[in-house]
Amino acid sequence: MRSLIVSLVSIFCLLCVSACEQVEQRQGAIHLPEGDANKGAEHFVSLGCVNCHQVVGAELPDPVNAGPVRVLLGSKTGRAMSYNTLVTSIVNPSHKLSTRYSKDKVSQAGQSLMTSYNDVLTVTQLTDLVAFLQAHYVKAERPGYKYPVYSYKSDSESESDEP
Repeated sequence: MRSLIVSLVSIFCLLCVSACEQVEQRQGAIHLPEGDANKGAEHFVSLGCVNCHQVVGAELPDPVNAGPVRVLLGSKTGRAMSYNTLVTSIVNPSHKLSTRYSKDKVSQAGQSLMTSYNDVLTVTQLTDLVAFLQAHYVKAERPGYKYPVYSYKSDSESESDEP
């Protein structure tokens, strides 16, 4: 009986360790060089992104071959658009599809209709594109909202209040 318990505990520990290793492989920050937003705008046009995307506040040429829907990028958002989110959206567009548009307009069988540029896009182009897009996402201020201020008693104040 004891050997069965030891075996079960060992298997459980191995499963926990293997699960931790898998999580570590998927997590972590990526530190890429800083991009050039002006060059990013040029890449946005030359790669044909302008055919399926509009960028709020950017002066871009009209699309040559417009896609079925022009997905809007850039805006005032409740939170700043993170570097990681933008990189992921470019290299893995099916990761999170926009809910603003009908699924049949932006995806097929759950996969984004966006062309994959992973085999042709350089790291420099990627960082330039992200710099360009990130400049067009502005965190929206909430002028009328005030967060409550909480004060906590120190340990010495807490002890003196006890009966």
